[in-house]
Amino acid sequence: MSYLKSNTLFEQIRTEDLYQRVPRPLLIADHLLTPDNIGAMIRLADNIGATEVCFLGREEEHKLGKVRRAAASSRDNIRWYFSEETDLRKIVPANKKIVAIETADNATCLYDTDLPEDVAFIVGSESHGLSDALLAQCDQVVYIPVPGPTRSLNVSHAAAVALFEWQRQMMRDEVGGRRYELGGRKYEVGGRRYEV
Repeated sequence: MSYLKSNTLFEQIRTEDLYQRVPRPLLIADHLLTPDNIGAMIRLADNIGATEVCFLGREEEHKLGKVRRAAASSRDNIRWYFSEETDLRKIVPANKKIVAIETADNATCLYDTDLPEDVAFIVGSESHGLSDALLAQCDQVVYIPVPGPTRSLNVSHAAAVALFEWQRQMMRDEVGGRRYELGGRKYEVGGRRYEV
């Protein structure tokens, strides 16, 4: 076994083929406080292949340089913008289900929840989470069980867990088999043969 560059692996197994069958997700973040988290959300949305990231709240010009640095090359790969809109249906297309990632009294465990194919995920701010007004606009609310002594996740980490759980679910079929096969491909890189 030897190291294989991620770009090489993912080009070979064609992870983006998922989007031939299911719509790309959308990501919304409510009033994030730090440029690092905003940048991390942009990069995450680019990693998962989302259509865009909407940041609820005002754009603060003095922080954009830090946001761009944190987002790295992803800042040019995906549409991201700020909006002061509070009606999520003015941001999210009508066909998409809105799923909040939040600890709330009506939340279900992410791993026990069937996530919709056509989805917009929303996360709250680092200090106050999602407001009741935003939660009321969501079709589903899920939480991520955290077993360690620090019982809250960084907002971009929580979004990553939910997005990649959504991807995992979209890759299986209704009876628990594989809906979308990533593996089983053989290829050669630098004289070495691989099967994934």
